[in-house]
Amino acid sequence: MGLLEKAGNVEVENKPPETKVVQPTKAVAKAKPAKAAKPKPAKAKAAAKPKKPKPVKEKKPRAPRVKKELPDGFERATTGQKFVRRFFDFIISYGWTIPLLAISAWGANINPTIFVILGIALISFNLGFMPTYARKRTVGNWVSRTQYVNSRGEPPFAIFLTIKGLTFPLVIIGIITIFTLTSEIPSTTTGKIFSAVGVLLLFPPLIDYIMYRLRGDLGLWDTIFGGIWLVRTTKSTNAKGWLKRLESVSDWTESKGFLDEQESSE
Repeated sequence: MGLLEKAGNVEVENKPPETKVVQPTKAVAKAKPAKAAKPKPAKAKAAAKPKKPKPVKEKKPRAPRVKKELPDGFERATTGQKFVRRFFDFIISYGWTIPLLAISAWGANINPTIFVILGIALISFNLGFMPTYARKRTVGNWVSRTQYVNSRGEPPFAIFLTIKGLTFPLVIIGIITIFTLTSEIPSTTTGKIFSAVGVLLLFPPLIDYIMYRLRGDLGLWDTIFGGIWLVRTTKSTNAKGWLKRLESVSDWTESKGFLDEQESSE
C-alpha cells in the first residue's frame, strides 16, 4: 500500500496546473472608428466679368513747326542802335577792366581788390538790377532806345539779359584758362582739365557769333529763349530821376546820328 500511495502522489505532482480562461466582460467597450471630416462644399466662383476692350488712342498729328518771327507792330533795331547798346553795356559792366589791365601792364604794384569790388558792383547793377527793376532794359537799351521782345511782343525774362551780358567774361576767362594755366602745367591732368574747361567756356560765345552771322537776327540765347529780337522804342514819357537822365543821353546820341542805320553790317 505504501508504494501505491507514493505512485499516486507522483502523478499528482507531474500534472500541469490548470489555467483558467478569462472571458472579456461586457464592460470593455469596443473602439469606435473616428468619423471622417466632411469636405466643405466649395463656394461657387463668381462669374468673370468680360473685359472691356481698351479704346485705341488715335495719334494726333504733330502741329507743324511755326517759324519764329518778329511780332507785328515792332521794328528791328538799326545797326547804329545795336552798336550803341553794346558799347554802353560794355562800358558800364566791364569798363573797369581797362584801367586795371593798363596798370597791370605798366608794372605798377597795386592791390586790385578795389577794382574787382567796383567791377562786381557795376556788373550786378547793369545785368541784375536794371533788367529786374528798370523795365527789363539795361543801360545800353535806355541809351540806344531799344528793348528785347519775344514772339508774343512781351519783354523776355530778366535772366535773358543777364546771360546775354556774360558773353565777354566767358570769352576772357576761357582764353586765360587755355593759354595761361595750360602753359604752366601743360602735361599734367590738371592742365588737361583746365584746357577742357576753357574750351567749354568759349563754345557758347562762338556758337552765338556763328548763328548771328548765318541767321542775321537770332543768336544762341535768342533761340534758346524761344525767339528774342532787339527792337526800336520811342522816348519814354514816364521816365523819372536817373532814368530820365539816361533818356537825355539817348537824345544826344540820336541828334548825332549814332542811332541811324549804318553802312557797315553787324
